[in-house]
Amino acid sequence: MNAIAAGLPVSRPAVSQHLKVLKEAGLVEERSEGARRYYSVRREGLLEVRAWLDSFWDGALEAFKLETERTHNAKKGDR
Repeated sequence: MNAIAAGLPVSRPAVSQHLKVLKEAGLVEERSEGARRYYSVRREGLLEVRAWLDSFWDGALEAFKLETERTHNAKKGDR
C-alpha cells in the first residue's frame, strides 16, 4: 500500500479505506506476505463493471435515439 499511497495526493489512511472498499466490491484482491500487503486488480471484477457500464450505455443511448427521433418527427409534423 505504501507504493500506492506514495503516488497519490491523499493520506495513507484514505488509501487504505479506498482499497478496503475496492476489495469489498470485488475489484481488487489482497494478499499478505509478512507485514506487507499486496493488492492486485481482479480481472473478473473489472469485467463485471464493464458489463454494467455497457448495459447502462446501451440503455442510455437507446433512450437518446428514441428522444431524438421523437423530436425530429415532431418538428417534421410542424411543417
